[in-house]
Amino acid sequence: MSGTTGTASTAVTLTPAEEKAADKARLLTVLVSVGGMPYAGYKTHPIVLSLKRDGIVGFNTHFIHMTAANIDSLQYEKSGALVPLEMNHKMMLRALLACYHHLSETPSMILSRKLLHGA
Repeated sequence: MSGTTGTASTAVTLTPAEEKAADKARLLTVLVSVGGMPYAGYKTHPIVLSLKRDGIVGFNTHFIHMTAANIDSLQYEKSGALVPLEMNHKMMLRALLACYHHLSETPSMILSRKLLHGA
């Protein structure tokens, strides 16, 4: 169009490996930034250990599909024994999940939804 200024935008397509890495990073970002989990030593944090033990490694691919029962059954290995995740951690995960589902249903939160999904 003549007389217009601006730049054309192009869609960025990630490879499956890049999308998997981005989804894993998205889960870590949510746990640290929103959930308040300390970044230092996150690999040994009980939340990360319990999620990883259950195969929850991505935000969009796994975490958002969890149920309250899934969260209640989370366990991690401590000193060679399986122990249940502490209640305060379970409640934080439930709150994150509830917040995500609420935001995903709120029309005014389209930007937040795009940020969470990486779109």
